[in-house]
Amino acid sequence: MKDESVADLIKDLGSRLAAVSEEFTARASRVVDQRPEDATSPISEEMLVARAKEILAHRKLRRRFLPGELFHEPAWDMLVALFVSHRDHRPTNVKALVAMADAPVTTSQRWIEHLHKLKLIDRVNDPTDRRRIEISLSAAGYDAVAGYLTAIARR
Repeated sequence: MKDESVADLIKDLGSRLAAVSEEFTARASRVVDQRPEDATSPISEEMLVARAKEILAHRKLRRRFLPGELFHEPAWDMLVALFVSHRDHRPTNVKALVAMADAPVTTSQRWIEHLHKLKLIDRVNDPTDRRRIEISLSAAGYDAVAGYLTAIARR
């Protein structure tokens, strides 16, 4: 009985922290993005990559202060990391992508498979080492992440 109440308290705390995090993110976006920029003006790829790097840094920073399981989204971490590496035309192998996701290997591999089924990533055998698989954003994956980053840059 006591374990159930502790578990309920932890779930409730997780929900409340998530709500606080969303509110802080929304407020920060409104403060940072209050600029007279025209909504139709182009946003450079450099700006989008900088925003993606900022998102990754913020996600990593949260884990220093709060339990990582409160913010566990390996698929999102992978997509943003792949967006950053896309600019350099640098495919990422599975091992490196798993490390970027900060999730267990089996969980990461399931997400890689799911992202591939959704056609958001491409998988190709490494031409120099057929045992390795290179992962990169597909055109649809790139467009989806770039669209999101563009939308938040314009807020």
